[in-house]
Amino acid sequence: MIFALTVGMSLGRAISGEATPEDNGRPNIIVIFTDDQTYGAIGYNNPAVKTPHLDALAASGMTFERAYVASPICAASRASMMTGLFPQQHGVVALDTPSFAKYRNDSPNAEQLLPNRLTKAGYLTAFYGKSHLGDPKSYGFDIGEELPGHDDVTTFKKASEFIESRKGRKQPFFLWLAPRQPHVPLLPEQRWLNLYPSGSINLTKNFLVEPTDESLNNQGTPEKTLYRDSDYRNNVGHLPAGPPRDEETMLVFMHAYYAVVSHLDDQVGQLAVQLREAGMLENTIVFFLSDNGYHLGSHGLGNKITMHEESVRVPMFAFGAGVEAEKSTRSLVSALDIYPTVLDLAGAPSPPQAVMGKSLLPLLKDPSNSHRDTVFSECIGVGGKLGEGHRMARGDRWKLILSDANEEFLFDQQVDPFELINRVDDPELEPVLDELRGELSQWMKTIGDRPYPSADKPVEGR
Repeated sequence: MIFALTVGMSLGRAISGEATPEDNGRPNIIVIFTDDQTYGAIGYNNPAVKTPHLDALAASGMTFERAYVASPICAASRASMMTGLFPQQHGVVALDTPSFAKYRNDSPNAEQLLPNRLTKAGYLTAFYGKSHLGDPKSYGFDIGEELPGHDDVTTFKKASEFIESRKGRKQPFFLWLAPRQPHVPLLPEQRWLNLYPSGSINLTKNFLVEPTDESLNNQGTPEKTLYRDSDYRNNVGHLPAGPPRDEETMLVFMHAYYAVVSHLDDQVGQLAVQLREAGMLENTIVFFLSDNGYHLGSHGLGNKITMHEESVRVPMFAFGAGVEAEKSTRSLVSALDIYPTVLDLAGAPSPPQAVMGKSLLPLLKDPSNSHRDTVFSECIGVGGKLGEGHRMARGDRWKLILSDANEEFLFDQQVDPFELINRVDDPELEPVLDELRGELSQWMKTIGDRPYPSADKPVEGR
């Protein structure tokens, strides 16, 4: 049965900005943070994907139609969510995470961590699921653990037990729930595969058997072009690693990927039912998003890491008490906006280092409010060296990508959402290009990146 959400408005003061740390009506806060779920892998963005519970939950609150991650690679994105900073600021730029040790509980930087800010505000903090940064209790969470299992059964069981334990308690809680799905391996049960009859799944309009030889497609170090497609090997019927991958191979993978998303949908739906039946939704707000997107053969790629929409854009919505139903916004938002939003809802003190996100409370109050003109992302440490990789400045219509080889790519998101035509050499667009160059250059300076390459002094590329 599809979950139907009915909530009160007890968080109205919090969303309007009137809540205080002394306010006993402060909300419980839950963040559901999935793994490798691209923006097109949810029913309200793609009717081919069967996610009735997620669709209903999104409709019961506010959908953020254009949400982007700080970095389209797992560990870097997760460290950004915990610190409110971009990867080059906190140091976790790829999958290797020693740099995150400087934020452990016994370090002077621990005050920057989101759970520590909430503890100071009187919240009980809990974490269940995929950490990728070590034991969650070592970086600020009161309780919880990183949990194994590709199907998240244990993760949702632990979350359910935690919610049950909080019934009738006055102390507000913060729960970070991090499912592993739909990350590989993709091993869905047959009942989820059965939701997708033959012919119901189609390849994307920008599908390629193999990627073009352009630097923005590179998923390795600048010195050597690499496509991170090993995910396809031994994950779904022992498919070949590729590329090249033919259409039949890609459709088999997409079938399994969508089926895993449908399983995740069912699990989130059950959790929402539990919150409702426990009477907790009247004072709980839930945010749903993913750590990064995923290429499903778009541009000939798998995995993530690039600045294409499929890689860097994710589904995102909020629901719960105080969030009006059937609202959506096309304002550009960053996953980093979750950090200051949670602090505002909790009445928690600001961290030592200024965070890079902007609170979403004004948007939750009025979706027509202006939020930001440009959103940024980076994936610069695939080879383990700072300064490598890709950067992005995405405005309302135009996106500028600076590749690992210092090549520029300009895409018109309005008429070319699949990013097939590079307009960087169009003389009529020079003002657009100059404006985005300036914004990206200033952002790179702000986060401690290398200088933006200039025509007379290009930064060494591959």
